[in-house]
Amino acid sequence: MDFVLFLITALALIISLIREIRKRGHDSIGVVVWKYFSYYTTLSNLLVLIWFAALTFWPEHSVTQFAKNPNVATAITFYIVTVGIANYLIYGWLKLSLFERISDLLVHAVTPVITLSYWFFFVEKTQLQYSNLGYWLIFPLTYAAYTMSHGKWTEFYPYEFTNVQALGLNRVLLNGLVLSISLLVGGALFIFLGKMLGKF
Repeated sequence: MDFVLFLITALALIISLIREIRKRGHDSIGVVVWKYFSYYTTLSNLLVLIWFAALTFWPEHSVTQFAKNPNVATAITFYIVTVGIANYLIYGWLKLSLFERISDLLVHAVTPVITLSYWFFFVEKTQLQYSNLGYWLIFPLTYAAYTMSHGKWTEFYPYEFTNVQALGLNRVLLNGLVLSISLLVGGALFIFLGKMLGKF
């Protein structure tokens, strides 16, 4: 099971990268790859890929034991599920070519669904702790800080709400605060759901 999920996630990332390369315009392959890995969607899918890879290929490794921790597994699941939800809430059902549609569905729908399904059936949930919510913000906030930092020099912002040049620093910081609060509330609800499911 873990290996199949690993393959599906790897395929999603590969096809998504091919999509970006096909529409690169005047950018070099190197720039395209860098931009590709500058998206939160890509990094969240990559995090899932690493998780499944650890479970598949190094089940006894200390890092894998850490990844098997219910709070870590739930955080990873939460990241990728919110990627899918946010994408379709913000952008809706865009008009895309067949290849673009497949690529979009793989990283924004398929990976979130299979990860959520794995979490639902195989992750122990009774040990979930609300006290870990603060740690859940490390990944998205680190990403936001990185995006704002490189954007100042590269003028490339993967998401408009992080664009300091267009919106101004105060607006971007406000967006970050709203996002953090939303993630905390969403994370708390996710843990609550997990605890309820863990009773059955």
